[in-house]
Amino acid sequence: MPPKATDTNSPNAESLHSINAPTAAAARRVVATYAEDLFESATMMSMLGVEPEELNYRLLAKEHLEAQQAAETSKKTRKATKKATKKAAKKATKKATKKATKKAAKKTTKKAAAKKTTKKA
Repeated sequence: MPPKATDTNSPNAESLHSINAPTAAAARRVVATYAEDLFESATMMSMLGVEPEELNYRLLAKEHLEAQQAAETSKKTRKATKKATKKAAKKATKKATKKATKKAAKKTTKKAAAKKTTKKA
């Protein structure tokens, strides 16, 4: 079985020959037009081999992953907070309904007792 080739231990076939500057600039413009965000644009440029020299794709990918994870955790936190708030509101509504029901039952009982005493007298 042949050894696995990775980007760290063997040169890329694309890195052996370069694209001239005007062609690379045109390719970057096309990629930027069709990409939905910066990360997608950088990914496509890197895949095509037309990324700018100052672009460090590994660093950009790491930052993008961290931002994505932070967004997911904040989304989960918001969801949990919303759920807890909803549950607390539901509990409070139940308590209020229960109290109102008890008060109404007491009033009804008092009225019935008053009617009985009135009828007896």
